This record gives sequence, C-alpha cells and structure tokens, in this order.
Amino acid sequence: MTIPALSSREIPTVPENVMDTEPLKSDLERVTGARVSDSDGSMAEALARLDACASAAATPDVLKHYLSRRSYVKALAWLEDPSLRHER
Repeated sequence: MTIPALSSREIPTVPENVMDTEPLKSDLERVTGARVSDSDGSMAEALARLDACASAAATPDVLKHYLSRRSYVKALAWLEDPSLRHER
C-alpha cells in the first residue's frame, strides 16, 4: 500500500512564534521514557503541563488530538517531524 505524499500546503507545522516546543518536548520525552530527568519536577507536574497544552488555543489541532488522547509517543514523533501523517 502506498501512502500519497502531502503537499507542503497540507502539512501541519508547529509555528515557532505560537508555542515554545522545547518544554513540551521535554515533558513528552520524560513521560514516554525517552529521557530520564529529576530536575524537571514530578511526573504529575509533567502530565499536568501536557493536559494544559492539550486545551491551549495556540496548540495545533493534530497535537491537541494526540495530547487529549494521551498518545504521547505519537505527539513526540509529530513534534520531531510534523510531516508525519495521522494514522488511525
């Protein structure tokens, strides 16, 4: 099965000026186990920040989708490469 390529107009991106993705990425890495760090607060604090991001107006819709469903691995993958297609 071949997945059709998206045009650049169809690819959602994380606007640099809308949200700071580094703290979000750090929380996602911590929650998914991709990174272990005690200096970023508790796991509960990281999860609370992710929940807040899921409902923030500046968060792109595809990222809201992943965060609201607690699909943190997919959210992290999307942040690293926004051209990834949403698979159901």
